[in-house]
Amino acid sequence: MNLPLHALTLINSQKRNIRLSFLALFLVSIYSCQAAPIAGVDPDLIESIRWYTGEAGAVDNARAKQLLQRAAADEDSLSTMWIARVYSTGRMGYPTDKARAQAIARSVINKVEAMANAGVSEAQFLIGTAYAEALGKEPNNHTAANWYRRAAERGHVLAAHNMGNIHFSGTGVVQDDALAVFWWTRAARSGDAIPQYRLAQMFEQGRGVNLDLVQAISWYQDSARRGNTNAKVALERLLN
Repeated sequence: MNLPLHALTLINSQKRNIRLSFLALFLVSIYSCQAAPIAGVDPDLIESIRWYTGEAGAVDNARAKQLLQRAAADEDSLSTMWIARVYSTGRMGYPTDKARAQAIARSVINKVEAMANAGVSEAQFLIGTAYAEALGKEPNNHTAANWYRRAAERGHVLAAHNMGNIHFSGTGVVQDDALAVFWWTRAARSGDAIPQYRLAQMFEQGRGVNLDLVQAISWYQDSARRGNTNAKVALERLLN
């Protein structure tokens, strides 16, 4: 049966709208999955890390510390390991206390390692720091790098940050400026202020990338907006 042209046009339009509706539902379902809390990680810990790195829009160590303490109050293993980590080098406004960091790490290291082996990216990152900083583990830069890589490949921001650091310095991996740029870019795009600053330096110096002052200024600005004072100084030097 031959249908009139206007009827065919209407049918085709309805089919197109149905396809678009299914596509919209599909995209919404993907977004919902991505926005869901990370399995096995306390939401307060996730938010604490976001304020610590600047992913939340600004670096706020006081808020990060408050959220971390709340997350660790019920002796959550990952949050407790983070307490060890901040005491290890005086991060997040905590005093440096190596002995206390070691004792805390030893109390949870087995649980954290089991979670890392089960594929929890936060635990994988923390086991990497355990080997890098001798927190409940004998120091081993190569093993630390392997754990960082596993977490970074799953989208963990601080693990990507650290992958950039170790490739820049050649700690446990080959020294490679281009790989440092690659990993720092991943972390910087997520809003981590320190890799944004480091990436700006690489563009300014032409290390691992072509020298590009426009890109350098852009990354310095992103980092400065999150409160990085070194980035603010660099901007004043370049723009004044």
